[in-house]
Amino acid sequence: MANIKDVAKRSGVSIATVSNYINNKKKVGEETAARIDEAIRSLNYVVHNSGRELRMQKNNDIGIVFPNISDPYLEKIISSIKGYFSQYDQNFVLELSDNNTEKETKAVLNLIGRSVSGIILYSCQPDNLSIFEKLERSRIPYVLIDHKPQELDCNFISVDHEDLFYRLTKEVLNKGFRKISMILGPYEFAENRMALKGYQEAFVDKDISYEKNIVISTTAIRECGFRAGIQLFEGADDIPDIIFTTSYRLAEGIKYAMKIYHIDERKHISIVTTGDAVDDVFYHDETIIKTSRSAYNMGEEAGKLLLKNIKSPIVFEKEELCFQDSFLLKDIKDYHESAEENSLIFEDEICVLLLDDESSVSGLSKLLIDFYAKEKINVRIKKVLPENAFEYICDYFESGRDDIDVILFDLPWLPYFADKGCLLCLDEMMQDSDFHTEHYLTGTMDHYSMFKNRHYALPYMACTQLLFYRKSLFQSESIARDLDRRFMVPLKIPQTWFQFNTLAKYFTRSYNPDSPVPYGHTMSISYPEQLVCELMPRIWDYHGDLYNSQNDIIINNHAIKKGLRSLLEAVQYSTPEFLSDRPSDTVQHFMAGETAMLCTFYNYATDIVERSNSSIVNDFGYTTLPGTSVMAGWCLGISHNSKKAKHAFKFIKWASGSEIAIAHTILGGQSPNISVYRNYDMVSLYPWLPKALWGFEKSKKRLTPITADGKIISEKGEEDKIYKYLLPMLKKLESGSIPDKDEIQDMISRMQREMNRLFI
Repeated sequence: MANIKDVAKRSGVSIATVSNYINNKKKVGEETAARIDEAIRSLNYVVHNSGRELRMQKNNDIGIVFPNISDPYLEKIISSIKGYFSQYDQNFVLELSDNNTEKETKAVLNLIGRSVSGIILYSCQPDNLSIFEKLERSRIPYVLIDHKPQELDCNFISVDHEDLFYRLTKEVLNKGFRKISMILGPYEFAENRMALKGYQEAFVDKDISYEKNIVISTTAIRECGFRAGIQLFEGADDIPDIIFTTSYRLAEGIKYAMKIYHIDERKHISIVTTGDAVDDVFYHDETIIKTSRSAYNMGEEAGKLLLKNIKSPIVFEKEELCFQDSFLLKDIKDYHESAEENSLIFEDEICVLLLDDESSVSGLSKLLIDFYAKEKINVRIKKVLPENAFEYICDYFESGRDDIDVILFDLPWLPYFADKGCLLCLDEMMQDSDFHTEHYLTGTMDHYSMFKNRHYALPYMACTQLLFYRKSLFQSESIARDLDRRFMVPLKIPQTWFQFNTLAKYFTRSYNPDSPVPYGHTMSISYPEQLVCELMPRIWDYHGDLYNSQNDIIINNHAIKKGLRSLLEAVQYSTPEFLSDRPSDTVQHFMAGETAMLCTFYNYATDIVERSNSSIVNDFGYTTLPGTSVMAGWCLGISHNSKKAKHAFKFIKWASGSEIAIAHTILGGQSPNISVYRNYDMVSLYPWLPKALWGFEKSKKRLTPITADGKIISEKGEEDKIYKYLLPMLKKLESGSIPDKDEIQDMISRMQREMNRLFI
């Protein structure tokens, strides 16, 4: 029989390295791990615990690995497992993965390394065969619940979701309902595919077509259930009568969407979800109808099955147990035509000018129904593209019109608009309404609201840039060796823009045909504000700025030149659509696996974690930008010409307030409220939030350009000048040509002369 020495010899590594890999003691490189795995398979080597047991008492621990304990169903399964084993002399090691595949893998390998007696696993990665191969080789008895690889012969406990949702759907169809929505977890999990199959078959058997647009697959958490609910309700003339979900957490999210839309749940919609109605006392909710599976039975049977396997490891034959779920839909009466709903009656109307950025303001539009219901004030939305917004707003104020009440504008424009008298001072209304600011991020009122010690706006979105990267690429041993051979630099997350460009070049196939991805990174510089936000962190990294201590503009200096050259070089390693892409497009490139890195404002990154859209949902990391990020965001102000200032103030207070902060962020905005960053569910959904908060506190605000006589200059004018001179260079790069140093120097000199004229 092969031993560890044979494995080490076959794989060409030391015994210690094999031991570290098997026992998960130290990280082993990707290529080395592959060689060890191949040696183990070819030699049919089995990891035995007997050597360890000679040195210590046999480990009686039971390892339990679950995604979370926030779902009542999962919590009760865990409680039942622990309750069953409490009558035996065994301890428990509970590991929670938070639906993170890397954390789950580490947890399982840790339990294998500890030589536990058995493992019960509720896996979030049933398609990752390598982890199950390691479980098999360890010879540790284990039981899987609900999720398993399709062809794996193992101890498995599940519920028949196909039969359950067939019967559920058939019953409500028999009651006369036709508009039946289905909100499922990810299709990668078999129970969701089976649930959909049962739902579809019930419609087929009744010879009725179902509406595909109200069947939504998403991550099985509350936040994604909320998104799905908003998708169902927004603009729908005829909302569903029944909503099925495969997870109680999804049902909770839909219920929150119903609250935001002020829908009377018991009158309008029935939510039916999987759950534990039999034993559920403390999680009782009359608005959510749960099926009657017993989590306690599931947990107890998992414990029994594992214990049988532990006691008879050699002669035990693996078992699969499939539970039938039951339900009682007595609260759902037969379908009848609902009386026509009372439409909202508005007492007044205001006009709000929004920047037409789908990722950041569409969420606000979806939440307006909440404002309508609370204030009885209609909101007429006017939109303008971000690149045209400054000129549009200036023209509006110069015209003397009063048809726009609320204006959304970019943070750098606040001093200019306040100084010009375009914005209404909010101090008196804030005082009269007992306005509190402690729920905002530290410093946001200073930066996003105040000018010369008076308030002229409220923060709508506060954000900074983060660097996202593909973890598998940055953990690859073979890439590390090749990078060292080609450029003599280590493979690590870049901390400077020089390191960033070096890595971006390596990961760009036009420079390195062996790159595993087409492009090093992706960027959007389709209009001036975006270009400046890409440029300033590079200039700051070289200890420069656009202005000196006397507020003189200084384009033609060493730091500015290095920052400009760094940016122009980075363009060469970007996806080719950099002059036309929007920020949301760059995120799509990264999600599709086209690039190794992405620098973006993190409000655009929310789709990265959406399993149904993102190919890298389990393969991304994040950190702060090299150098210093730009403090960015948008402000909500009231036009000085508004005739409805009090109504307008109610709107901006609502839009920037804490009541819709979580909902707004889930829908793609980035609320300036601290509650978003302290909410466990939000941090679980968007794991970069703690890092983003730290980055926000360290971010840098662009200086306001001021003339010698104290006149504030529009920062937009400065941005436009920079873009004007850089655009020919960018177009040249887009066509495949690279500008030389003399061209860059000539461009810088001409830009300096024209920028000086702004200050005359």
